[in-house]
Amino acid sequence: MKEIGATPFAGKIKTVYIGGGTPSLLEPSEIEAIINKLQEKFHPVHGAEITLEANPGTIDLHKIRALSNTGINRLSIGLQSMNPGELRFLGRIHDENDSRNALKWTGRHFDNFSVDIMYGIPGQDHAGLRDNLKQLLSYNPPHISAYELSIEKNTPLSYMLSEGTITLPSDNDKIAMYELVSDSLTGKDYLHYEISSYSRKGYHCRHNMNYWMRGEYLGFGASAHTLVHETRLRNIQDTTAYIRLMEERGTAVVEEITLTDLDRINEEIFLQLRTDRGINTDRISTSPELIHHLEQEGLILKKNGWIRLTEKGMLLSNRVIVEILYSIEKNTEIPV
Repeated sequence: MKEIGATPFAGKIKTVYIGGGTPSLLEPSEIEAIINKLQEKFHPVHGAEITLEANPGTIDLHKIRALSNTGINRLSIGLQSMNPGELRFLGRIHDENDSRNALKWTGRHFDNFSVDIMYGIPGQDHAGLRDNLKQLLSYNPPHISAYELSIEKNTPLSYMLSEGTITLPSDNDKIAMYELVSDSLTGKDYLHYEISSYSRKGYHCRHNMNYWMRGEYLGFGASAHTLVHETRLRNIQDTTAYIRLMEERGTAVVEEITLTDLDRINEEIFLQLRTDRGINTDRISTSPELIHHLEQEGLILKKNGWIRLTEKGMLLSNRVIVEILYSIEKNTEIPV
């Protein structure tokens, strides 16, 4: 709250995203106080998208109803799976009944909500993933984000993997799971508008799209990031240190980077190519031969001066983006 009031930046905001950790642990009155502070400082535009991340194990019917009266107009539910064994493996605090209740009650009180689902979980097979999707789709969520399990270093799962206690699905299996998710959702008229994101028409996440298209944003709280005037700011990560810095000097920023033209172009390629909008060819100083090669492989589409990934290209996005970035870095002419 103090950081919001102290920020030197001003202007109307179009989206708010309250995430990081488990903000649904807060009381609705505390959420409302944060939103009131943001409204007082920034005067959000009419119809601003205001999202709260919620864990199914921390919300019930009473809380969901109360949250709908705080100014929150979109929930992002960290479901991950409808399978009890997968939830236990992932160490989630909720079970499949919590998941069903969260979906049912959220659908009653919010027109707009998103659900996260995960694939590539050890022990998961195609039949299990298909059943997850079938159950999820029965609640007709307007937005679904599907993520491949990523195991970070120095975590319990990373130790289990190194010890051979668990085994990840093969690359071919993960590709097949990605295709199963994509086919299942697009087959039900969801738009695949970003590598990991699917939505009903008109329900794409405006906050995330601003990030992917390199719009400016302000971040508040421990480990938050800000991008304004081509300058990137980062707050200290440790929560205790964050509180101390805010009390001592009124800011918790510990890193400030002014982006170069090359940084900016690289970010545009890395971020915008994730979306179905793609990137304007004017922004890419790369070889026509590479673009033609990627087009011939069926990885990109080039139309009316824009380049975007195909469905196959989204699956192989890392390779496509790396090849384009490498080509850019060899070219000294940077568009401004």
